[in-house]
Amino acid sequence: MKYVPDSLRWLIAITGVLIVIGCLNIYSSTYYMDIYDGGSAYKHISNHILFLLGGIFAAWIAVKLGTNKIRQGAWLWFIAVFLLLILVKFAGISVNGANRWIMLGPMSLQPSELAKVAGIIWTAAFLAKRINNKEPITVFYGILNRPVGKRRKRRGLVHHFLPILCPAVLATIVLLQPDMGTAAIILFFPGLLYILAGMPFLEILAGIVTAVCLGGYLAVVSAYRAERMAILWDPFADPLGAGYQIVRSLTAVGSGGFWGQGPGEGVYKFLYLPEQHTDFAYAVFSQEFGFIGSVVVMCLFMGFLMCGFSCARQLKQPYESLLVYGLTLLISVQGIINMAMVIGCFPVTGIPLPFISYGGTSLLTNVISVGLIWGAVISGREKSDIEERRRMIKAMEGQLAPSGRKSFNHF
Repeated sequence: MKYVPDSLRWLIAITGVLIVIGCLNIYSSTYYMDIYDGGSAYKHISNHILFLLGGIFAAWIAVKLGTNKIRQGAWLWFIAVFLLLILVKFAGISVNGANRWIMLGPMSLQPSELAKVAGIIWTAAFLAKRINNKEPITVFYGILNRPVGKRRKRRGLVHHFLPILCPAVLATIVLLQPDMGTAAIILFFPGLLYILAGMPFLEILAGIVTAVCLGGYLAVVSAYRAERMAILWDPFADPLGAGYQIVRSLTAVGSGGFWGQGPGEGVYKFLYLPEQHTDFAYAVFSQEFGFIGSVVVMCLFMGFLMCGFSCARQLKQPYESLLVYGLTLLISVQGIINMAMVIGCFPVTGIPLPFISYGGTSLLTNVISVGLIWGAVISGREKSDIEERRRMIKAMEGQLAPSGRKSFNHF
């Protein structure tokens, strides 16, 4: 634990608290449903714990591998996730009209969750390479800085569009499942890494305008998405139709009062609240633990964000810093979006509440992300220490070298 700063210790502690809250909330929101379906009351929580253990093991491997090997394997991450997404298209199972899962024995896997992390790993690796080579951080670098010769020009264009092109490919496949919310996340966070890496303001502005126009078009062109956007302003105008989920969620949250109805005592999970263990897990928790419990969870996610940013700021290596920034934002922003959705401040999407919503692949991905953050901080601190020692040795050699002669390091 020599290289573990306090901010990382707090981040891991916050993760542990969120995981415990998630386990308790999942059991509370699913035991009745499991019994109602004629099975064991522990079916969902058992699957959740299995994925949790798998995630902890994978996170441990990520820490042991170190960021150098993960960075070198960025291509493998992309290819593996790409193939899994293609497999979903041909051999996936459909749930609620969306084809997003593939079966692995008795369990299901959602590759689009893995694509979120793959996009960040990929983009961080390529942007770090540009920073180290002192190249401009711009999507249009290959056009604005054309190498001499036709062949070299083509190579430059491909090379400099790759960081944003590959996440865009993954997002497009996910959009066709269809899953607009996850597709937006896959593309949004690599875009944020461009901003953090120092993209010019005009390109940031152009990217925002493009994203708003494209998102608006996709929302309007689909009657289902347009209806969800419109009902957000007044869900009680159609409480049994388009506003049903939000109305039920708001009622569950409001019925919790200040202190809540007590652990396991919420009633809206008894088949009154749709997706009570996944998209609206926060509503179940709010009903049972009230305003106080809701605020505690909000503070935990804000604390996670602050600790992750603190870790990233301490890192001097571009790749490690960008990776920590990206994964911290991925977990925190998803949490903020889900909580905003539950209280009617954001359109209903399939974005889960990290560590708390039921979803094996989501939990697996989030725990691995924390492992990657841990590994990046340790690797970054070790590299900084090595560089500092080298500077000290060079300084000592310069002081010890006789006047007019080179130090032994130059022979």
